[in-house]
Amino acid sequence: MALGLAPLTELDAVNEILGTIAESPVNSLDEEVVIDGSLAMKILKTTSAEVQTRGWWFNRLEGLELTPDVRKEIQLPPNVLKLAASGQTASKVVQRGLLLYDLTNKTSQFEAPVTVDLIQGLEFEELPSSARVYITVRAARKYQDRYFGDDSTHSYSKQDEVEALVSLKNEDLEFDDPNMLEDSQFVTGLRKP
Repeated sequence: MALGLAPLTELDAVNEILGTIAESPVNSLDEEVVIDGSLAMKILKTTSAEVQTRGWWFNRLEGLELTPDVRKEIQLPPNVLKLAASGQTASKVVQRGLLLYDLTNKTSQFEAPVTVDLIQGLEFEELPSSARVYITVRAARKYQDRYFGDDSTHSYSKQDEVEALVSLKNEDLEFDDPNMLEDSQFVTGLRKP
């Protein structure tokens, strides 16, 4: 039974990147197999982290409460790309390694839970299809730039990248469902007495 269309896998994305420079596809993502495949994989991963750091509906965790451990430290997951204090948290906090650090009080010791908005990095296969496509097209263009350095050899144009980004942004907007009357800082300021 055919499964139909499915989102790009990491292997599909690497082969798409390799195809843009007329390289043969690889059957595995084992870094020992092909140097070009390994380079394509590294560019795909760095591009994925770059794109995800912006924060999208699929990798934003808002109002996440983090609790100190027995040493009064707050351990962060290894896939944190960006964070900021939110809610009632008065201090400015940042990530330092895998620990939360309080910039206001200059300490990594916390007496109470801290609420943050967090951007997490997800594995390629955990991303929605629109993100996978955009990351693949962007990574392919970067790979071509590094491999050939000639805009005329691009199999993906800047327009292809823009269209993939527009698709991703549209999906982000559909999910957030913004409302001009409720989400606008200007309108909110006008409504306050």
